[in-house]
Amino acid sequence: MNTATLTSMVSPIQIPRSPTVDLTRFGFLATRSQVRASGTSERTLQRAISAGELLPIGRSWVANAGADRRAMRAVALRGRLAASSALSSYGVWVTRDSGLWIAHPRSASRLPPLAMNEQRLWTHEFFPCTSDTRWRVSVHDALLQAVKVESANDAIASFDSALNQGLVTRADVDGIFACVPRRVRRLRRRLSARADSGLETLMRLAAEDEGWQVEAQVMIAGVGYVDLLINGWLVIELDGSLWHDDEASGDKDAHRNAQLVLLGYRWHRFRYRQVMHDLPRCIDVIRALLSGGRPMVRTGSVR
Repeated sequence: MNTATLTSMVSPIQIPRSPTVDLTRFGFLATRSQVRASGTSERTLQRAISAGELLPIGRSWVANAGADRRAMRAVALRGRLAASSALSSYGVWVTRDSGLWIAHPRSASRLPPLAMNEQRLWTHEFFPCTSDTRWRVSVHDALLQAVKVESANDAIASFDSALNQGLVTRADVDGIFACVPRRVRRLRRRLSARADSGLETLMRLAAEDEGWQVEAQVMIAGVGYVDLLINGWLVIELDGSLWHDDEASGDKDAHRNAQLVLLGYRWHRFRYRQVMHDLPRCIDVIRALLSGGRPMVRTGSVR
């Protein structure tokens, strides 16, 4: 018997599909039908549940250790993550935790009771989710919901974040705002894709409300990009809670600050907690800085 004949008689080894691996593409949380459709048999699925590899949620869903706990709660309540809860799961900036938002179709009935800080949204989805993560609404619908239930500035910060990350386009935003009441559409003109963080958006909006000219992410030769430039000469830098604390970052910031002074700019740096918890005082500081007037540049001082 030659090698070719022997090879043809040997069946390939069938490696059982792992439902825990299949769940990765679904964000670690999926319906049983999704898992079966990916090639996992019902028997293998039940074995994984019995072994504790997967956690059943109701009759329709399964999850593993990597699943978003809020998403698990949402599907247990027979809904999906919505509004700011969904935006957080996409990595979009959310200014404040306003509780767990759960989307339900208007036809839903006999739903389980909610716990404290859980809120339902009865929705008609204008922008169906095209991804495999069925446990949350689309980014588009989450933004549409946020602009209806969050404060104006908090919603704008989320839009800016989604735009900056490329999760939505300007055309997408136009479509979203076409679905909101006319009184809300005025917010569209205040959006910017340039903001690197929600802190920048919140500070920009507050400064614009004072009537100041505000530019975001401005390139200054010899310095690099600065977060905000107010009235053409006051640089405002905003430090996130996880950045600028190490020695190397501090040295870099000190060099930038010195170069700004030599170039004829004034600057001030605010920390995360200042912007998030005492924004009016931050505006008072900026007002005091602006009242001092634009500094003079000394000839020959810049190297």
